[in-house]
Amino acid sequence: MYTMLIAGKCPPEPDALAAVADRGFEVVELYLEKDHLESVVECAAAVEASAVEAVSVHTPHVPLAEAEYLHRTDRLAVALDAFLVLHSGHLNHVDTPELETLDLTATYGYENKTGVSVRHLRHMILEPGHSLALDVAHLFMAETDYLTAIEYLLTEYGDRIGPVHLCDSTPVQDGLAFGAGEIDIGAVCRLVGRHFDGTVVLEVMPDDQRAALETITEHQAEIDLSPTQSVAGN
Repeated sequence: MYTMLIAGKCPPEPDALAAVADRGFEVVELYLEKDHLESVVECAAAVEASAVEAVSVHTPHVPLAEAEYLHRTDRLAVALDAFLVLHSGHLNHVDTPELETLDLTATYGYENKTGVSVRHLRHMILEPGHSLALDVAHLFMAETDYLTAIEYLLTEYGDRIGPVHLCDSTPVQDGLAFGAGEIDIGAVCRLVGRHFDGTVVLEVMPDDQRAALETITEHQAEIDLSPTQSVAGN
């Protein structure tokens, strides 16, 4: 008996928040730059004044030397009662022990890096007891049999996964519109719909988000959903 929320993605700026609502989303993951966190209070207020709810926030891409911005993202996540996605192009999963010393207070998880195998994720994140924000495109770049890998992670560690990030991808480029890459989006949607209870973030470009929302909603309609299941966002 799963309830799935389908989220858009945008920065915490009034125009962007209004646009993502116009595209049909009720919930979003916030994409953050350092400038957005100059005032955590003002950033939170802008989101709370919008027509959408932030269910997750993504850290800026900063190195450990700028951990203050990770702390600020943590405070924003607490203020919005949102999940904190820990991910930076400057950090790797071998940095997890040091990141754990930050003593974050929000509910958080580590997003799998591009091209990182299930074996590495298991040893560096999941077996130590940490949560995972599962990026499907990043996993596709790592695992030839990515569908089996997704099913394994969802069934074995489902209680520690959230949210799931979804876009299309080739082996060398992610962030693509549904149908523009090589991922079997329908098969992924069916796996997620059957094994995951949480938020799916559509990580496609803004102009492609409405079509992605329509596609995932159509695929979810093919699944025999129980009466308590729902797809939110349209």
